Amino acid sequence: MKLRILLLLVFLSFFADSGWTEESGEEWFKKGIEAIEAGDYETAIQCFRETIALHPDHAASYSNMGYVYGTKGMWNEAIEAYKKAVTISPNEACIRSDLGFSLYKRGVLDEAIAEFKKAIDLNSKYVTAYHNLGVAYAEKKMFDKAIPMFQKALKITPNDPAAHFNLGKVYKELGKHALAAEHYYQAGILYLKEGYREGALTAYEKILPCSKEIADILLKKLYPDKEAPDIEVPSPPKKEDHWYVLTTRMNVRKDPYIPGKILGQLDKDIEFQILKEGPNNTPLYSWYLIRTKSEFSGWLCGIHKGIVKYKPVSKPNVPSLPPASSQ
Repeated sequence: MKLRILLLLVFLSFFADSGWTEESGEEWFKKGIEAIEAGDYETAIQCFRETIALHPDHAASYSNMGYVYGTKGMWNEAIEAYKKAVTISPNEACIRSDLGFSLYKRGVLDEAIAEFKKAIDLNSKYVTAYHNLGVAYAEKKMFDKAIPMFQKALKITPNDPAAHFNLGKVYKELGKHALAAEHYYQAGILYLKEGYREGALTAYEKILPCSKEIADILLKKLYPDKEAPDIEVPSPPKKEDHWYVLTTRMNVRKDPYIPGKILGQLDKDIEFQILKEGPNNTPLYSWYLIRTKSEFSGWLCGIHKGIVKYKPVSKPNVPSLPPASSQ
């Protein structure tokens, strides 16, 4: 947002130098920018319309209307606004790129690619256009063209985690697991530096099928040594010790994923057996098909974000009561 506002100030300076005589038009534009910063998008659109009514060729207002419509997910309206801005200012790389992104979100990939290329022709250092062009090529399974676009983006901005992540995704699609793991790892480290832990966790999960060794390295970065015991996957149940007890209240679901239907809720200290492990378990997220002493059964997320939600017990206690059903 800060970069966008700086660009808009440049637009303001341009119109001032060009002899902007309608003070009210400039004021409407400024109010539109203030409304964007405040998240009041309806007011912003109205302010830019007022500016356009006074200055029909005001490209910056059309461009910012496109931005607001895109933020609201109104991609058809965004495309229309950006196309008007491009008609007025065809040599603005940022407007070309924004139009391309809106076309991409609308699924018009060939036109999006054309706009990204035009943006790059206008500004050979425009990293966003390179990255988005790579994404569009990848969407079309044109991986041979996507790879050099991500590489150029990283040459300009080496510490861009999204470019590393998407490059890893392409290499994984091509079966080049070593390269995929390398770029997923770089993305994870950079996400951690930015404080975006969820992004780093996603990178870790993407690395696992490519290289467990590299995944383990990132896992140690995600969880300091003092927390290491919390991310160890418990051993399979043994004949002499096959009961577990919950350390917190947990939902039990019909299927092994969060959106699955909730069958009931188990209280802390409820004991259960593990009947089966989930098909895609990792040290960060592990699902188990469980059964309590009351014969209640379902899927439990026993390890969530690396934290184990249960512990083994050597001697089962008195049979637990069945859980209350949850709507």
